[in-house]
Amino acid sequence: MTKSQLFRLGLFQLAAGGLSVLFLGVLNRVMRVELGMELFHVSLLVGGGHYLGAILAIPFGFFSDRNPILKRRRTWYIWGGALMTIAVLCTAPWVAVWVAQDPSSTRLFLGFLFFLIEGISTFVAGVAYLALIADLNDEDARGPATGIVWAMLMVGIIATGISAGIAMKDYSFDGLVNLFFVGSGVAALLAVIGVLGQEQKLSQPLSAQETSVTLVDALRMVATNRSTRWFAVFLIISMFSFFMYDVILEPFGGDVFGLPIEQTTRFNSYLGVGVISAMLIGGMFLIPRKGKKWVTFLGCWLMVVAFGLLFMASVLGQVSVVPLWIFALGFGSGFFTVGGVALMMDMTSASHTGLFVGVWTVVQALAKGPASLAGGGLHDLFASFGATAGWAYGLVFAVEGVGLLLAILVLQRVQVTEFRSGLQSFGTLAQDSL
Repeated sequence: MTKSQLFRLGLFQLAAGGLSVLFLGVLNRVMRVELGMELFHVSLLVGGGHYLGAILAIPFGFFSDRNPILKRRRTWYIWGGALMTIAVLCTAPWVAVWVAQDPSSTRLFLGFLFFLIEGISTFVAGVAYLALIADLNDEDARGPATGIVWAMLMVGIIATGISAGIAMKDYSFDGLVNLFFVGSGVAALLAVIGVLGQEQKLSQPLSAQETSVTLVDALRMVATNRSTRWFAVFLIISMFSFFMYDVILEPFGGDVFGLPIEQTTRFNSYLGVGVISAMLIGGMFLIPRKGKKWVTFLGCWLMVVAFGLLFMASVLGQVSVVPLWIFALGFGSGFFTVGGVALMMDMTSASHTGLFVGVWTVVQALAKGPASLAGGGLHDLFASFGATAGWAYGLVFAVEGVGLLLAILVLQRVQVTEFRSGLQSFGTLAQDSL
């Protein structure tokens, strides 16, 4: 891909970053602080519903490999998923208020189903988008491509974080609705521009070999590969450990330090600046020189240190250093993400990219969903034992750091060359493996 094509493709990630702030940042904060819902209930609805949607990532990824729409494998799946996501987000403020007014089991269940639709549509679009990036870039180009595209994701997060902070300086329901409608409209426009014309039409029908493989056969190939299993374990542990921060970061600023929504929304911006810096450095410079696995290791170690520093800031009440430690966490997660995503794209098969990306997406979601629940649940558990707000949040950060240390040990067992050898030994299904 040319740089201009790559930057245009990144507009979709720019939009995705903005929507993630609205959904997992602003709405999460409003439901917890302004609407007074229990943090576990917020985690269940926003995090659990969102990440459980990935359960369809494997079949949809596999389906897109074998069933192009208008001779394109990815484009229409991306647009369809994005459109449904935007529709759900536009109505999310009313659903949040409705559940908060009476958080009964019935309303929580119906709210969960509503947010589950958002999760399904988000992951359908996301799997197709990741598969498109892998389709359009060879192995050597994936590191720099990942760095640029994921940096644009964080630009969207930063820009939306700043804009949302300004728009929501003084909370009102009408302001929340206007923010969601404007953000969704901009995201829809960017999604169309970013993907339009990027994927070439298939010049000929898919071969019999490509269409004869069943989902069961494909999953057997994935399950019997030793490096695939280790990589899955690494993703589960690392993602679970890291993403426990996701639903507690902004409430952490409000509960521990009494910061207003204008300031806690900026936490996403501090994190994003660190992520962008590391992604560009990692994708453009370190991966070509040190390799994808080395950069992933570096990111994990930096995140361990950052969580340790956030633990100290929380228990000691050091509000002045919180933005710096959040930036450090973002810096580590930037290396972790750019290295891990590029490594993930290498662990695919050329004719079954959607399948493998779907597998890795589901694995990540199986970690992220419970992580969202665990972050809020652990906080509430520590608080129930009498921990102060500072200690309750700080201990969650400490647990995250320990989990990442374990993930580092697992990553040492992942070998891309062994993965490819395993594919080749499986037979004709993997004749086209990278």
